[in-house]
Amino acid sequence: MKKLITGATGHFGALALAHLSTLVPTSEIVASARNPDKAADIRAKGIEVRKGDFDDQALMEQAFTGIDAALIVSAEADNETRIRQHRTAITAAKNAGVKHVIYTSVIDPRADSGFTYAAIHADTEAFIKQSGLSYTILRNSFYADLLLGGVPHALETGQYAAPAGDAGITYIPRTDLAEIAAIVLANPAKHTNKTYDLTGTKAITHSEIAAIIASATGKNIAFADLPNDVYQGILRSLGLPEHAVIAISGIYLAAKNGDYNTVSKDAATLLGRPPQSVEDFLKQALNQG
Repeated sequence: MKKLITGATGHFGALALAHLSTLVPTSEIVASARNPDKAADIRAKGIEVRKGDFDDQALMEQAFTGIDAALIVSAEADNETRIRQHRTAITAAKNAGVKHVIYTSVIDPRADSGFTYAAIHADTEAFIKQSGLSYTILRNSFYADLLLGGVPHALETGQYAAPAGDAGITYIPRTDLAEIAAIVLANPAKHTNKTYDLTGTKAITHSEIAAIIASATGKNIAFADLPNDVYQGILRSLGLPEHAVIAISGIYLAAKNGDYNTVSKDAATLLGRPPQSVEDFLKQALNQG
């Protein structure tokens, strides 16, 4: 079977590709990238690289030709663009004869979520099911990796800041999610028309996160609960587009409604072990830094 990963030079796609390479022969793997020139290291491992662009259906159909199962990694753009791009990719996969698609969705995908990007995933999940393709939906919780972005400011000021209140979020390391994607892609028949909720080992608050960072670094760090408008201003000052500002700040609005505090056992079942805890992830990352 030929197995393709889209966005193979991106953060998630590259991790999934690395994990898949340990599970199946590289001769069975195809990597799709918007810019194949950036994939020289992938070719060096004996993996075929094809050009793919979710804005070009004909090109995606070429990329999907001869592919049995494809991991479609969610794109990065505003809601209207991403919905269109995802539909293009799924249509191309169907037209090219792909037998099974695996899609990286998000936990609790709803059109009315405070996390505005959730609407993209709700639409894509529905479109996949309407397509008639065999599928697996991977509803990923939020990456523990994202928590590292606030560490430099915390070490400088003694405050780990976010508009999170006392909400718990089931963060999970990105590499665990990518490994799960690779496991499913390696043997998609075992996961036909399944939807998995992929969460961390517990719903952790930002006060707890601040305490972990303090313990790992030996610094006095406390959680600072920011007003949402102040947090949005910080994101804008970093140059993020407005759709990203609204979506990222919306994670915390949704979390305060209890949207992301339910722990699922799906990740542990698929991995054959519990995913790495946020505490262990942060301590490992900070010690390495």
